[in-house]
Amino acid sequence: MEWATFQIQGSNNENRDIILSSLRNKIKRHFCSKAHALAEKIENLKKNDVLGKNVEAMNMSVIKETYSVFRTAYYLAKNNRPFTDHEALVELQQLNGLKMGQILHSRFSATNIIEHIAKEMQCSIVNNIVSSSSKLAVLLDEASTLSRKATMIVNIKASVLGEPPEFIFLDLVELQDQTSEGIIQDLMSCLTKAGFTEEWLKQNWVSFVSDGANVMVGKHYGVSTKLKIRFPKLLTWHCMNHRLELAVSDAVDKVTALNHFKIFVEKLHIVYSKSNKNQRELLESATEVGTQVLKIGRILDVRWVASSFRTARAVWTSFSAVFRHFEKASNDEQRNCTERQTYRGLGDRLKSPEFLCDIGLMYDTLHELSIVSEELQGQNMTLLRADLLVKRAIRVLTSFKTQPGAKLSDALEAKDRGTFQDVHLKSNPKIKSINTEEFLQSLIESLQKRLPFEEEILKDLSILDTNRWPSEPGIRYGEAEIHRLCARFNLCPDQAIRGMRDIVESPQTESQDLKPRKNCMQTFPVSTAECERGFSIMNSIVTKKRSVLLVSNVSNLMTINLNGPPISLFNPENYVKTWARRHRTALHSQGNVNL
Repeated sequence: MEWATFQIQGSNNENRDIILSSLRNKIKRHFCSKAHALAEKIENLKKNDVLGKNVEAMNMSVIKETYSVFRTAYYLAKNNRPFTDHEALVELQQLNGLKMGQILHSRFSATNIIEHIAKEMQCSIVNNIVSSSSKLAVLLDEASTLSRKATMIVNIKASVLGEPPEFIFLDLVELQDQTSEGIIQDLMSCLTKAGFTEEWLKQNWVSFVSDGANVMVGKHYGVSTKLKIRFPKLLTWHCMNHRLELAVSDAVDKVTALNHFKIFVEKLHIVYSKSNKNQRELLESATEVGTQVLKIGRILDVRWVASSFRTARAVWTSFSAVFRHFEKASNDEQRNCTERQTYRGLGDRLKSPEFLCDIGLMYDTLHELSIVSEELQGQNMTLLRADLLVKRAIRVLTSFKTQPGAKLSDALEAKDRGTFQDVHLKSNPKIKSINTEEFLQSLIESLQKRLPFEEEILKDLSILDTNRWPSEPGIRYGEAEIHRLCARFNLCPDQAIRGMRDIVESPQTESQDLKPRKNCMQTFPVSTAECERGFSIMNSIVTKKRSVLLVSNVSNLMTINLNGPPISLFNPENYVKTWARRHRTALHSQGNVNL
């Protein structure tokens, strides 16, 4: 009772030593008492959270069935299956003996679960980026869905969990207004809703990349122009792959003979894309002459350069098979006179050495540009690497003027020989062949005009490339460039300078002080290829039978498709816990749930 009522007293003796000895005796007896031992036990149980863990263990056994439901919904999203499959899959698993609870079995529940997973996944990614103050790049592109809704795909590139920057799908936004003001409003609303405040963006948003549409890159009223007014330090960028395509288009417009070549290849595409009979006969002709047949598509149209190269390669590879088919079709009595004459004209054009040299020239040129185009689409591509690739391609194209490429050399040899792939060549004076030097010079000029870099930014970014350093750099080498970059992109200059001096003194070392600057440099996207890949996923999701899907649901499905782990690695625990705070689990009775 003395301890419980805080009335601990020593001995009544006036001697201080005796009083203290009495108190020490009472403390010792209390320390060895059952009451003290019980109190210590309770404290230890509290520290170990035994009650909480017991409750959690009980809940875990209860919500395991909800885990199964969540995995089923995740499977639908990851494999582009309709929401209506959810109920059937749940029923199948129940027949196989798996407990799936009482509720959350309808397609409406699947829709809500997928939305919850997508939002939680996005929230986790954005919170990590914001808390670590990672530098952010935003990629934007527009497209229409099958239901004719104007949409905008928003991708970001940033460092997550301290790893090198990577592309992340953020959202698919339905555009209410396709003007620059409307796009900016929808973009800022998307970023704010995701968790990026305007103050944070002013400190950490470093790059904006889009295609070359006038509404995006317009000099006075484009989205990029207006964003730079709002965020003065923002580096705006026009997609390199789109620039490359525009450079080729400029060359086509300047060289008249290229249009004749393009029209003829387009006729080849139409002959085989619109007739199953012609495709079958082409395969038979290829078997007869022993060659391979590749699909002949469009060339030099709005698609990227790699697509045009595949068409040039298909025509070159299938040359003898195509000619053999035209020859047989021109003598086929089952066809009418007009058709036979058409195929005879196509065959005469095909076997001309002028066309053969043209296709050889286009093969070599488009092959070189397609290599650049495909590399520019790489996720690890940097501005420095892109600059190197473009300048190298220009040098290669320049060399083609004096030293023809491999396929053009083969075509010139075949022209002198008079045969190519066992096809006898016959000159056609009506055909205007492409002037090689004129075409190459036009293409080089277009590339130089369409693919410029900001020299100051490029120079500053290249300061860490030791291959460009002088033989004996001074200890303060690169300080001016480092200061400019740090001022523009809000990096710590002292830390960057320390890291720079570490590399100057020992170029082979990896300085941790330069990691923020390297991550910033790798954050700048070169191309909007990730947006194009996102639209490919969107087209796989929004099929003709699913064209009525809401844009918000399509966005949720794309988030899981592009950002989510494989099904085998998906852990529903955290998603189920956050779901249980606001919703019912699978074990609740149907009568007590509000779905």
